[in-house]
Amino acid sequence: MNILNFQDFIRRYYSGEEFIVFDTETTGLNTFHDDIIEIGAQKWSKNGKSESFSELMWVNPNKISPGAWAVHKIPMEEIEAAQKPSEVLRAFQEFAGDKALVAHNIKFDFPMLNSNLVRNGLKPYQNDDVACSLVYAKQQSLPGKLSKLADHLKIKTKGESLHRALYDVDVLIEVLNRLVKQHEPEEMQYSLLI
Repeated sequence: MNILNFQDFIRRYYSGEEFIVFDTETTGLNTFHDDIIEIGAQKWSKNGKSESFSELMWVNPNKISPGAWAVHKIPMEEIEAAQKPSEVLRAFQEFAGDKALVAHNIKFDFPMLNSNLVRNGLKPYQNDDVACSLVYAKQQSLPGKLSKLADHLKIKTKGESLHRALYDVDVLIEVLNRLVKQHEPEEMQYSLLI
């Protein structure tokens, strides 16, 4: 996994590259054994958000750790009615294509995604150019937790909605918008004056 340095990420953003901002909710924290329950994603570029992706996946309810369930609180009946993981993961791969992935804690989400892909008979995500807002926040001495980072950047959130994948992605995109605007390359600033 190659986490883009912040300046490269900003330059790619301002060049118009489209990224896949994504988040997962899982049965636990072990990237080799735990399952993704929910995956949410948005296509995002300097032009804003475009398409979104949000799906629950069926998992054995007994596999959800009490700690994980206490965090995401996804209703069991929704999980039991969800599609097979292989179907959802295949659809996510089609949605993401070969675009660079962005997550708040990519060191967790990327291995979790690839492990789930392999265990469901699918090829792991090949593009290992990824971006991580958690890394970028820590480099700037900003809070690490997404909710605290959003508060620090004065982004309003609905606390009870955090830890649902697509909502967390929406919050993360607001965070990313603030971070990239604060670090706009000088050549971009001058071009606006001409």
